[in-house]
Amino acid sequence: MSNPIVESFAVPPLGCNCTIIGDPESKDACVVDPGGDVNKILAKLESKGLTLKRVLITHGHLDHIMGGKELKEKTNCEIVMNQHDLGLYEKVAEQCRDFGVTSLIKSGESLPKPDAFVSDGDVVQWAPSFSVKCIHCPGHTPGSTSFYFPEAKLVCPGDTLFCGSVGRTSWAGIPSLQGTSDSQELLGSIKFKLFDLPDETVVVSGHGEHTSIGDEKKYNPYVR
Repeated sequence: MSNPIVESFAVPPLGCNCTIIGDPESKDACVVDPGGDVNKILAKLESKGLTLKRVLITHGHLDHIMGGKELKEKTNCEIVMNQHDLGLYEKVAEQCRDFGVTSLIKSGESLPKPDAFVSDGDVVQWAPSFSVKCIHCPGHTPGSTSFYFPEAKLVCPGDTLFCGSVGRTSWAGIPSLQGTSDSQELLGSIKFKLFDLPDETVVVSGHGEHTSIGDEKKYNPYVR
């Protein structure tokens, strides 16, 4: 069995790491956190001969979700997320207002309803030979979900865990996100869920450079 195709790259409006994971044999693919620049995402899929089947959303913040609408319109892919973040997902306009970001969603329109909701421990067969495990990691948001691709030895935790840091839980001056985060839940999600993954697992965080579970266990000053 060939290794999955993996490519991560930052997309606007806030530099979210978007990740394409594809099956080199069936050509099925999923995209994690398409925040924007849909033309770039589609071009990369096309250059690899991949067909987008699913968009996987780690959490409902604007910079991780806004490209999903256009991707669905152009590919008929499914949008998959945890139901606990549906309220945030549906308030993308308010989030854009609070962050001073131009919305990709036209006035009077909304993001498409998710096609499926995943819960902690769910395993989704996204291609004939490949699966993804859904790990509910509340804290940064109520429904934050890390997507673990065992065959790729890779996890996409969204904004739960970063290289040498952890996700934000304070939203002073951001009304649309007030009361949606919990710092103790966040640390528990990292210590007792993400740190259970193999040390060699590559961590493609929501922003910034990649790291590994082993390195974060050793060196992350926020998780002791």
